[in-house]
Amino acid sequence: MTKRKCIILRKELRELYYKQKLSSFQIARIYDCTACTIINRMKEYNIKRRQSGPRRVNISKRSLYLLYVKKGFSSQKIAKICHCEQSAILNKLKKYKILIRHPKKKINIFKKELKKLYKERKLSAYKIAKIFNCKSGTVYRYLKLYKIKTRPLKLIRITEDRLRNIYIKKKFPLSKIANIYKCCPVTISTKMKKYGILRRSISETSTRHLKNNFNGDLIEKAYIIGFRTGDLRVRKDRNLISVGCGTTKLEQIKLIKTLFKPYGPVYLTKKDKRGAFHIDCSLNSSFSFLLSRHDLIPGWVLRNKKSFFSFLAGYVDAEGNIGIYNKRAKFRIRSYDKKILYQFHNGLQKLNIKSLFRLDKKSHIDKGGVIYRKDCWGITINERKSLLRLFILLEPLLRHKKRKKDLLKAKKNVILRLKD
Repeated sequence: MTKRKCIILRKELRELYYKQKLSSFQIARIYDCTACTIINRMKEYNIKRRQSGPRRVNISKRSLYLLYVKKGFSSQKIAKICHCEQSAILNKLKKYKILIRHPKKKINIFKKELKKLYKERKLSAYKIAKIFNCKSGTVYRYLKLYKIKTRPLKLIRITEDRLRNIYIKKKFPLSKIANIYKCCPVTISTKMKKYGILRRSISETSTRHLKNNFNGDLIEKAYIIGFRTGDLRVRKDRNLISVGCGTTKLEQIKLIKTLFKPYGPVYLTKKDKRGAFHIDCSLNSSFSFLLSRHDLIPGWVLRNKKSFFSFLAGYVDAEGNIGIYNKRAKFRIRSYDKKILYQFHNGLQKLNIKSLFRLDKKSHIDKGGVIYRKDCWGITINERKSLLRLFILLEPLLRHKKRKKDLLKAKKNVILRLKD
C-alpha cells in the first residue's frame, strides 16, 4: 500500500501559519495529516517557525481558580475556552500555586451501593457512571469484580430510515433518541455507525449557543469585510470561525456585538492591565469569507456603488476619523493598506469627491524605541462640497456610534460654511 502524498501549497501554508497564527497541530487537522508532515513542508518551503513553547494566556488567578477548583473544569477544557494549549494552563496553575488534580484518580464503588443501584433500582451501567462521575466501562468492571450478575443486552430495534428521519430531519439529539428507546446514547451512536449516518458538527449540535448562517445580503457582506479589513482578527477554530479584537473603546465593543450577535455567541473579557477589553465571536462556516485578509477591495464591491460605500463605511468605522479642526470639518483615513486607500481615492474621484492621497508617515523607530516597519498612508478630504457629498452617502451606512456623531457635527459645520 503506497503512502498518501499530502498536497499543501506554500502560499496556503504561510497564510495559515503566519497570518491566522495556527499551530502545526491545527494545520495538520485541516489537511488530515500529522504535525510532522506540516513541519517537513515548512522546512521544504523555508518557512521559519515561530518561537516554540505554549502560547501566553492572560487569565487571572481568580478566574482560573473559579474554573478549575469551583466549577471542576479540566485544564484541557479551560485551554479550549482561552484558545491556547493545555500546557499553558498547567503552567498558570503552577505559577498561581493552585493544586493540580491527579488525572487518574481512583473511583471507589462499594459492592452494597452498586448492588442497590443495579439490582434494586434497575439503573444501567451508563446511569450509574453518571452518579460516580466515571465511565460506564469502570462500572462494568466493578460488576464483574463483585460477581454481580449482569442483565442480558437489550436489543434496540430501530430501522435506518427511522433513525435518519429523527436524527437528520427532525434534528433530535442522541440523548432524546436514547430516551425514546430506553437505552443509552452510546447504543444509538453504535447504530448510526452501523448505518453510516454521520454525526453533526459541534456548532450544529450546540443548543445553548446556536449559530445561524450569514443572511447572504451583499451590502451587509461588503460592510463586514470592510470592517474586518480595518480592525478585526479572524481565525479558524476547527469547524468554527472565530472573530474578535482587543480595544479600549466601548463603542467598538457595542458595534461588534450588534454585528455578530444574531449569528452566534459573543464572549467579552474584563479589562486587562492596559485597560483593553477582548471580545470574541464564534460563527459557523458561512462566515469563511472573512478568513482571508484582503490587500485589495474585491471586484464585486467596486462594481456596485452601494457595496463600495458600504465597504468604505465598514473601513471608516474601524480606521476613519471625522472631526472639526480650526473650525473646519475634515475627513481622514490613515492605515498601512496602501492599495486599498488608493482604490478608495480613485473611487471617490470618479464620483466627483475630491480627495488627497499621500504618504503620511514613513517606517521609522520612534523615541520610545517602538519600530514601525511599514509606511503609513492617508486619504484626506477638506473641500466643502466634496465633504457634503461624502457625508450624505455615508450617513445611513455608518454604525459606529461615535463616528456617526462626529459625522453629524462635521456635516452641520460644512452646511453653515456653504451658507456663509
